[in-house]
Parts: sequence; C-alpha cells; structure tokens
Amino acid sequence: MLIRYGTNPEGKPVKKAEVYTAEDHHIDPALIDEDARRIIRRLKRAGFKAYIVGGAVRDLLTGRKPTDFDIATDAFPRKIRRIFPSSRIIGRRFRLVHIYAHTGQGKRKIFEVSTFRSAQGSSESKDPSIYGTMEEDVWRRDFTVNALYYCPQRGFIIDFVGGYRDVQEKRICPLVPADASFCEDPVRMIRGIKYAEMTGFTFGSAVTASIKRHHGRLAGCSPARLTEELYKILSSGHAAGIFLRLYRLRLLEVFFPALHDHWRSLGRRQLLENLHGNLHLLDQRGKNQSLSRAAMLGYLMRSFDRRWNPGLEAEEIPDWIQETCKPLLPSRKESQRAARMLLRRITG
Repeated sequence: MLIRYGTNPEGKPVKKAEVYTAEDHHIDPALIDEDARRIIRRLKRAGFKAYIVGGAVRDLLTGRKPTDFDIATDAFPRKIRRIFPSSRIIGRRFRLVHIYAHTGQGKRKIFEVSTFRSAQGSSESKDPSIYGTMEEDVWRRDFTVNALYYCPQRGFIIDFVGGYRDVQEKRICPLVPADASFCEDPVRMIRGIKYAEMTGFTFGSAVTASIKRHHGRLAGCSPARLTEELYKILSSGHAAGIFLRLYRLRLLEVFFPALHDHWRSLGRRQLLENLHGNLHLLDQRGKNQSLSRAAMLGYLMRSFDRRWNPGLEAEEIPDWIQETCKPLLPSRKESQRAARMLLRRITG
C-alpha cells in the first residue's frame, strides 16, 4: 500500500488517500469490461483523468463480475461528448454522459460517465462550480465501499475514505454519520439495504437504528426516482431478500404501501411462502436470462393474491397495477404487459 500526500493551508504535508496496488488487491483483469477500458484509454489520451468507480470496484474486489462499469473523469460533459460523438448527455441537475458500445448480438451496453463533482458547488447544471476534483467527488458518494477509484491501466485503487478496509471487513458504512446521510438523500436507505443483501456485508446497529428513525423521509423523494430503484432491485437477483429487509425496517410502508399492507395481513409462514413463490422465482429466472421491466413487474404483482381484490375484471388489471404500485410509477405499457402475464398464470 502507498500513501498519497497533499498539503494543508499551512503548507504542511497531510495524508490524502491510500493507494492499493495490484499486489495488494489482486483484482482479476479478466473481470474488467474491455469497452470500459477503451473509454478510459481514450479519455486519458485526450489528457484527462478517468477511473472506474462505485459498485464495479466493490464487486471486482470481491471477485464478482460487475454488471455495470461506471466511470468518473475530470472532463466536462461537452468535452466527453466531443471525444465520443455517438454519446448522449443526460440529466438536468447534474449532467452525465451515456456512452454506447455494441455487444455484437444486436444489443448495446451503456456506460455512464460522470464528471467529478464539487463538494460545495451549485446544484444548477449550467454552473461550472458544480464540478470539482476527485478529492471533492468522493464525498458526494453514498457509502465507503462505493467510493473507490480504480485505474485499470496502472492497476491501482485510490481510497480517500477507508472503503477498501470496509470491503475487506464486509461492512456497509455511510461516508458521513447515518442520520446526516439519510436526511440528505433518503434513497440511500434503500440502496444500503440493496448493497448489504447483494454482497452479504453487514450494517452497524447505528445504521439500522437510523433507517428506522428516518424511513418516513422516503415520502419526499421523487416517484420517478423511486421507480428506477424498484427496477434495479427487481433485476438484482436478490429481490426477495431486499424486499424482506425493506419490510422489516419499515421502508416498504413508504416505498410500496400496498405490498406492505398485504404482507402485514399474512402470518410469518405465509409471508415466506409468498416470497418464495414470487420474488424468489424472479431471482432464479433472472440469473439465467435478462427479463423485461414488464416481466419483472409481473412477478412482483403476483405477490398479491387475486382474492385480495375480489371481482377484478381482466380489462381492469392494468389500472389496478398502476393504482396498487403508487407512489411508484410503472408505465402504462409495462402495466399492460404485466397484466397479460398475470392473466396467463390465473387462467393456466
């Protein structure tokens, strides 16, 4: 392990980050997507810094092949767009760039590239002060295990916040005290539970207590943003365990109130059977094939016994799905397709 130093306002050297080499972390290069490598090489040839960040580094450290490779750079979005002409700038509050790569099977992969964010910058996307340095960017992330920067060319990991040790010790820790973190962004409570279930890592008791205190803050989050989190959970391969944790920590009563109320009416054995017969089946099927959002939604809605809604007509099922999912916002098309899936199951 190496140490990266900087200087304080008085000009004295201070430790900034720990740097782990390939001899330290033993990441398998075969697990790194070649298109992610290509994007980083092109950014660096253009004179910019670029790193793999977030959950991909966490997964690489635990020997799992990441499903997504997010990239962080000091290049501004319009500059990234010029380097990759077929890319697309998205977002209003903070602009990101989606770079596309073809898989050779008529499909394409999307790589999300973000510019380092400032710790104190304006939230207006046209204000350049929203962008900053890597040292500032790290503090805009959610948990220490997702705040690592990996350079695939030189093989080192830069760690400003102790995330490498937390991965080794299998624990999920917010970058700042849990109460402050979850009040700043309540969606982090859902993400933390998702990460814990996917990795087998643990929360401290203080984090669990904070989630219970602040679960109601989810009500203030954008329904569209919560809907995106829903589909990330359903496609994770761990939906059954994540939903059970959400239920036990009272987040489900805000995230998906109808499902919370339905499960609360069941006994413990019935609840586990419900999970096993629906979301667990989704997890098993998702390991073998990629499922559409409509198919995943259909498995989720199977969690509701039709007897819970007596007299429901076939043509009413899409409306029932959208009403039941509130405040989540599945599209009309997704609801219609999920309804057809439910009907096929009911009619045999």
